[in-house]
Amino acid sequence: MLLLTALFACCTPEDVTLVAPENPWTDRDQVWTVSLDSLVASEHERELSFAATAGEHLTVGVQSGELYAIPEAGWTGTDYIEVTADPTRCGEGDTLRFDLGVGALHGPCETVIAYQEQGGPDAVSVAGSFSDWGPLAMEAVGGGRWEVALPLGPGAYPYKIVEHHGASESWTCNPGEAQLQCDPGYDQSAWDHCTPGGGGCNSLLVVRDCALPVLSMDEVDVMREADAVELAVSWQAGSAGDAIGAVRLTLDGQPLSAPDGWTGEAPLRISLTDLSVGRHTVRLEASDAGGRQAEPLYLPFWTDGRRWDEGLLYYAFVDRFEDGDTARDASEGTTHPTTDYQGGDLRGVIDRLDDLDALGVTALWLTAPLDNPSGAWGSKCGATFSGYHGYWPVSDVALEEHFGDEAVLAELIDEAHARGMRVLVDWVGNHVHSEHPLWSEHPDWFNPQQICDNDGNWDRIPQTCWFDSFLPDLDYTQPEVLEHRLDAAVAQAKRWDVDGFRVDAVKHMPHPVYRNLQHRIAEQIEHRPAGGDEDFYTVGETFDGDRGLIASFIGDDRLDAQFDFPLYFTLRSAFADDSSSLRDLEAARLASEAAYGGATMSVFLGNHDVERFVTVAELGAWGMCADGALLSPAVSPSSEVPYRRLMLAWTWLLAHDGLPLIYYGDEVGLPGHNDPDNRQLMRFDGELSGWEAMVHEHVARLGQARQEYPWLASGDTRTWWEEDGVWGWVRSSAEGEALVIVNRTSEGRTLENGLSWAGLPAGGTWEDLLTDEALHADGDRLSVWVPAMSARVLVPR
Repeated sequence: MLLLTALFACCTPEDVTLVAPENPWTDRDQVWTVSLDSLVASEHERELSFAATAGEHLTVGVQSGELYAIPEAGWTGTDYIEVTADPTRCGEGDTLRFDLGVGALHGPCETVIAYQEQGGPDAVSVAGSFSDWGPLAMEAVGGGRWEVALPLGPGAYPYKIVEHHGASESWTCNPGEAQLQCDPGYDQSAWDHCTPGGGGCNSLLVVRDCALPVLSMDEVDVMREADAVELAVSWQAGSAGDAIGAVRLTLDGQPLSAPDGWTGEAPLRISLTDLSVGRHTVRLEASDAGGRQAEPLYLPFWTDGRRWDEGLLYYAFVDRFEDGDTARDASEGTTHPTTDYQGGDLRGVIDRLDDLDALGVTALWLTAPLDNPSGAWGSKCGATFSGYHGYWPVSDVALEEHFGDEAVLAELIDEAHARGMRVLVDWVGNHVHSEHPLWSEHPDWFNPQQICDNDGNWDRIPQTCWFDSFLPDLDYTQPEVLEHRLDAAVAQAKRWDVDGFRVDAVKHMPHPVYRNLQHRIAEQIEHRPAGGDEDFYTVGETFDGDRGLIASFIGDDRLDAQFDFPLYFTLRSAFADDSSSLRDLEAARLASEAAYGGATMSVFLGNHDVERFVTVAELGAWGMCADGALLSPAVSPSSEVPYRRLMLAWTWLLAHDGLPLIYYGDEVGLPGHNDPDNRQLMRFDGELSGWEAMVHEHVARLGQARQEYPWLASGDTRTWWEEDGVWGWVRSSAEGEALVIVNRTSEGRTLENGLSWAGLPAGGTWEDLLTDEALHADGDRLSVWVPAMSARVLVPR
């Protein structure tokens, strides 16, 4: 026993702990090495024995105190290395497995964080995920500016600035950093307050791969009157320092002569002239001599000068609009035909573009085109549902086969652009379907399951609840989730060449989603820093009556606009059933005008989430189901009155500010209870009743008038006649004037009033754009007969 004790005393066990190397990365075709000593957590008195294995793309070995890895020739990507270290005597060994990056996306970059002091601090530090939130000292460089340079690999890093005042500290996000990230439970009233102690969220530093070269747009000058554009582009070599290799320039998909002799030492100047009036896209691709590809530059622009706030938006709910390709028709086996695919497709939308053009449509909103799951899902009102609506994405790239392929989507967008129509698609960012690869590959990227329909979760925890058990809700408090989903969104906008996003479920995602999305759009699509002025329109859906909540997501560094649900509720009640007065409607209009700060809001008479207007006007709002089953489909009204009411509402809507929305079918008065009955098949031409054709003619006249007389869309407003059932108002700008009157009563009325006091020209002839009738002013007085349940839109001739 004593002998054994002596033997063990001669060999005190020393266990080995291995640690991963920092930023394991090498360039393509370059050997990577690391000191073996640096892989061991502590010093060892006795010799260690090392062995290494690796994946199929790497050859590894141990030599002269180093671990080396030789990448496969020409290969870039990520592969594993496994290292084992064993003591030659006495102790437990350890095995370490880590990834080695080769080529793009893994190089460490020296990144400078700069901060302009706010409170006269004695010192300033930065703390973030890169330092395990321990403060790192910054250096004063003059003028109240502080900097620190950090070696960081590509990725997204939340951080905060710490101002030190003696023994006290004040933490703040960095006002100089464009992007933010908020932790769970963030203060939604102060999330972007980047002042010391202000309660703001974290700044988000996004580090690119410095091994890759960079193309930058330095100048953009779209000269619309000259049908020309001038650009200046600069080149920054990657860390390997390789010169420019291949360059490819295209305009509207057609290759242009590549610039000769561009070395990147000076900006490349591009001048394109004799452009046709309409939509154009410039793309510039370049790689260095080593084959490393810079992120391509993408510049879309219009030369027609049309503004969003002078337009008319149409939502073509693709599956219910028009069947243009019957070969794509197929059932997914739902329990009810109204919850299955009905055959509408992208080809059908192409076939009806001329009809939309005649309606005065200037912007087209399309169902999200990404692939949705096969089969029937969920259970509501005793019915199962398919993904015909487009809100259950299972891919970021593949398209829904019921709608069409990439070629027909590109054709649709090109054909719409050829008619001067802007194109928006739904961006579904709140969730994915459980068959999306993200759910299986990154389950930790999602919030724990809490169904929105339960326990008041829609309003109690809107940013974390799940819409259904098969719709995992993304956790946007994680930087990786923010980066991945927003990168995918911008890539879709570029690939499809669209002009804007309708953003789904806005209040269900944290505020930094919209700030960071808008930053990417401004940098990569609009090119605002370089002088670009083409607006990629982002309009959100916040199904809520709270103007303050809706407005909180709108701004220069947030969404451009939202759908104005509060005004919709009053507009519907003022004309569908007279439960709101016209004075209430005017008050609601002014309240929205005050709340949204001049944003180009979209106002509507219906959408895919509410009952159809004419059904409400005849029957009231019945909801979705009764006695546990879907309601029977609503039928067309049995009298003219609901259609007359709809025409009055359209007159009001299309003669006020904003970007009004026509939800497919509302231009003819399709009936429908709530979802899914508000998604009945569209009817055209000979399928319309006389009353439906009357509504269509009325809306078409208003839509065309809105284009011909833009002050109807974006002019000043002054009330000309005011009483409970009759309202008249003037729309005017420096270019012209119009007088609009609605009479929702059951009796005709003669209105007589002055002109000049309201800014209208005295005397002369006035034309009614709805009837082509001519009225003659008597000096400064105008007498107008307005029939019961009718409207006038008068312009001077």
